[in-house]
Amino acid sequence: MTKLDDDPGEILTVGRLHTDIAEQLLIAGVEDHETSARRIVEEATGIEVELLPLEKDQPVTQRVVARADAMSQRRAHGEPLQYVVGSWNFRYLDLAVDSRALIPRPETEVVAGFAIDQLKAMDDRAEASLLVADMGTGSGAIALSIAQEVSTSRIHATDISSEALSLARSNLAGLGTDAARVHLHHGDWFEALPDQLSGELDVLISNPPYISPTDDLPTGVKDWEPSAALFGGEDGFTYLDFLTRHGRDWLRPRGWLILECGSNQADRLRKLAVARGYSEVRAEFDLSGAERFVAARRPVDDINRSHLVAAVDALNAGTLVVAPTDTLPGVLAKYDDTAAVEASYKAKERPRDQPVPVLVSGIEQAEELVYLDEGSRELIEDHWPGALTIVARRRNGVDPVHGGNTLGVRCPNPGWLRLLIDDSGPVTGSSANLHGVETKFTAQEAAATLAVQAGYVIQGTSEGGLASTVVDVTGDSPVVLRQGAVTLRGH
Repeated sequence: MTKLDDDPGEILTVGRLHTDIAEQLLIAGVEDHETSARRIVEEATGIEVELLPLEKDQPVTQRVVARADAMSQRRAHGEPLQYVVGSWNFRYLDLAVDSRALIPRPETEVVAGFAIDQLKAMDDRAEASLLVADMGTGSGAIALSIAQEVSTSRIHATDISSEALSLARSNLAGLGTDAARVHLHHGDWFEALPDQLSGELDVLISNPPYISPTDDLPTGVKDWEPSAALFGGEDGFTYLDFLTRHGRDWLRPRGWLILECGSNQADRLRKLAVARGYSEVRAEFDLSGAERFVAARRPVDDINRSHLVAAVDALNAGTLVVAPTDTLPGVLAKYDDTAAVEASYKAKERPRDQPVPVLVSGIEQAEELVYLDEGSRELIEDHWPGALTIVARRRNGVDPVHGGNTLGVRCPNPGWLRLLIDDSGPVTGSSANLHGVETKFTAQEAAATLAVQAGYVIQGTSEGGLASTVVDVTGDSPVVLRQGAVTLRGH
């Protein structure tokens, strides 16, 4: 593409090389032709971009011209600039990049930066290294940045692609002494991690495949970057869902799950994290103002997984479960099991015409049961999980037990309880005591007062205090039916 003039005395300079390449790329339809030309000249000559104006009159050799020409042809045919020049900056690193892995992007720098900030805030834990898993590491951009910037970290980076891991290994070799704290593992997601990391991670971070096959991608992305690292199943959500559901068990209490996602997926991912029992769930923004990742923590008050499994089994068998909630110990029955709900009324000797609240794992379960308008959703956004019961019109006619056409729904605060409900389905959640009898605050004592024996008791003490605030949203505006633990603005 670029050649010396016919005049044998003509000397091709750095400036002329840059001009010729820019013109050729413009003719080829490359949008960033100027930027591409500068980076190609930088790579071919070894002159840093910011120094090119000062070196524009320097002559270039035929070898430099040949190298620049080869890169220019690749760029003109649509190959991404990052692959053409073979390296790219990511935070404080200069990474080797090629078609074995995704190109590191500025939005992922923000995701890595959030993780680094959280790890630095944990740095007072001097008794042990901070354990991190970077799932689907690709070029190693996230893992290596954390290793470089958090000296107390120890990172386990995984990828199912052996080619991507080979690229990450090349980048790891340039990290210096920090490389000793990075361990690369080949395999499929959590299968690649050492078993001893389960329940021990301070941070689990991933930029997983989250593109849908129907998404409109730039040609340079679609044609050149590895499809396995781009597409996340039919709707792009497959791996985000998988990592959220299974990542919780790999975190220590108060450990962070940090997942990059599409801006159109952040709300769904945030709701899933709430339903799966995480705390401090938030959607965070990239530099362009788009919701780019969701961060959430494993709660500090989790119970042993075996209790959750036993409780879900008991509920699925149609028996009752007594558990400490964020208000009072509750007797739980699967809401879609009418016989079990009737047994919960019998256990409390509660009149059948008196409704009991239904506990849900989040707004998605709630909307399967009741109709919610925009105002109801705003209340839920502000106060769920928490001690707020929303009374709304029931879907699918009247309740088969109490006969009413409204239902009170609540999303409890304890993460383990939301996780239980998400696994079992919505449950009735009235206080675990005989009707009219003072409630005990420990689940075991409360269960002993019931007229029907519970199938399983999750031992523990409830926080006590006020019961939930109850708000009726069936009319034109919300009406507080009972003042409780939550104070609503304007009510």
